[in-house]
Amino acid sequence: MSYASDQERFAAIRQKLYTPVLSDTLDALGFRRQAMRHDIRPLHPDFVVVGRARTLLWMNTYEPVRPNPYVNEIRAIDSLKPGDVTVHSTDYSWNIAPWGELLSTASRMRGSAGTIVDALVRDVKQIIAMGFPVFARGIKPLDSCGRGFVADVDVPVVCGEVLVRPGELVVGDYDGIVVIPR
Repeated sequence: MSYASDQERFAAIRQKLYTPVLSDTLDALGFRRQAMRHDIRPLHPDFVVVGRARTLLWMNTYEPVRPNPYVNEIRAIDSLKPGDVTVHSTDYSWNIAPWGELLSTASRMRGSAGTIVDALVRDVKQIIAMGFPVFARGIKPLDSCGRGFVADVDVPVVCGEVLVRPGELVVGDYDGIVVIPR
């Protein structure tokens, strides 16, 4: 089956497939480590994400990075295209909630399909109200300033114990998250 665009492909995946089927298919093809950790969950059971990975590699910090602690995350969000899914690698940090209402709003405005954070998020009620698909390991009201900094963007990262390369297909639903390698 051929599609005129990624958007058509994503819509067909959203309508006809779900993560257990994709995981089983990847297993049969020899890709047996493509499902993320069980504890990265959607903020709402109806959230589904299908799109291309845009990766953000976070590093821990212990004071605000000067002169602008948000410079790289803002650049990453400003560069999003329709269908992009931000995938955050934070090394299992429990000291940072790098995602919240403001980044969800900005991402949604750019046509992003959602975000996956291997850490904590905040502003959960606002994110659910706007219907922006966010998957995370937990919730905590912390800001990233002085706790974390985006060290690099669009590089291979490990998120949920899966290697994710920029541009790979990411599908998430209530059963979990699967990364389909190119």
